[in-house]
Amino acid sequence: MAEEKKNSVEVSEDEVMAPASEPGGVDEGRRNLLKLGIAGAGVAAATAGGVVIAKKLEGIPHDETYIPIREDYKPFDGRSLMQAFASSKQLIAKYPERVKAWEREVRKRDSKWDVVGGNAEFRKGKMSDVPGFTQLDYALSHGAWHTQSKFHGPAYGTNVGLFSWAQSDVAKNKWKFKSRLEASDTIKSAAKLYHAARCGIAPHDPRWDYHPLYDPVTEKEYSWEKDFPFKPKSVIVLLSEMDYVAMAAAPTVLADATSGQGYTDMANQAGSMAKFLRGLGYQAVAAGNDLGISTAYAVAAGLGELARAGWVIAPELGPRIRISKVYTDFDFVEYDNPREYGVTSFCENCKRCAVACPAKAITLDDKRTFEPVYEGAEDPDYTWNNNIGVFQWHSDSKKCWQYWCESGSSCAACIAACPYNKPDFWHHRFIDAQNVIAPGWVHSAMREFDILFGYGDINNPQKIKDFYKSGRKL
Repeated sequence: MAEEKKNSVEVSEDEVMAPASEPGGVDEGRRNLLKLGIAGAGVAAATAGGVVIAKKLEGIPHDETYIPIREDYKPFDGRSLMQAFASSKQLIAKYPERVKAWEREVRKRDSKWDVVGGNAEFRKGKMSDVPGFTQLDYALSHGAWHTQSKFHGPAYGTNVGLFSWAQSDVAKNKWKFKSRLEASDTIKSAAKLYHAARCGIAPHDPRWDYHPLYDPVTEKEYSWEKDFPFKPKSVIVLLSEMDYVAMAAAPTVLADATSGQGYTDMANQAGSMAKFLRGLGYQAVAAGNDLGISTAYAVAAGLGELARAGWVIAPELGPRIRISKVYTDFDFVEYDNPREYGVTSFCENCKRCAVACPAKAITLDDKRTFEPVYEGAEDPDYTWNNNIGVFQWHSDSKKCWQYWCESGSSCAACIAACPYNKPDFWHHRFIDAQNVIAPGWVHSAMREFDILFGYGDINNPQKIKDFYKSGRKL
């Protein structure tokens, strides 16, 4: 694949790690940048007008083809989920060429890490006296994961716990709604009650389902046609919000703690929604990371846009979200459309997640592609876990997983560094509004504002102290 033309804006690691202000105040270059950025935002606002900004902040609706795929695209094989593969003795034994290719790339980076031993090491954790990795921090994380682990099992499990496929409690009488809008409103109101931050409804799309399904815990393969209890017609997508202050402490165990709480919330919210639908007489199965590609369904349900790092950025919430799903045979609803929020154009010019990534797993390429272009991408035994054929930025998640195993945490530096990851203050929403209408040079300036005002800095010990004081107002 021909190499894309590189962006004229160079991003260095020093830019991401820069302090909020220079000694004695902001230097002259940053003063000029601030003036330039404010002027650009002012021009954009004057040109578009407040009404246009407000409309674009709600997203520009598209049809179901909004996520471009290549003609030869095939649904993703559930056995190729990276964490599922790394946790499965059977898959590791069945595909030794994948392990060899993975470890060969690791050796190029002067590391002695291995797939099997590294996975086991990650499960044990790496408790130490280093702030963010202490007994206190691991205890917090274990508490966050406890409900998820006790009532559902591993985060990548299939047909287990609250995500069971059992349909024995489906009510015999089917509740009838007066209109599709009433049904959609009711479902979203239930989602709000169950503490979901957002809810969208998409038609079921087999392109985004795993084929076949695979459970690395039981080492069992499932078929949609033979094993799944019904033919899905709709997918209800739920977003849960992770804690901003804990996430700001990435890449420590505090970020893993809010991630664990996110998974617990996913199980509770999707499990409750599925139970609600079965109580109305309709078949429903809750899902977390299993069954299908959560990011694709979130985009299809209009909840956000796919970003450079591979996660979804949602309006007001940014990337600090977890996604759960409910597959159901109920289809008397008003479906949501995919929406464009200006995320893709912003990601082309920002790149902070890629620079902040300790593993260098996120691409710095300007444009999206249908297949990975990172080092080693020419080897199919190494790219087996990439969703080839989807037009997106393709990350090397095996580098990411290796860092998790070696560091003892699930990192999340990319989320913490993202300029969309902000508290819900009015001036941040104003910036979000500018993003959807501003040209690329303004996006680059906005990235600099983020650095200037001290947001998104990682490996900052003060962030750990900030979290353990964040509960004072409770």
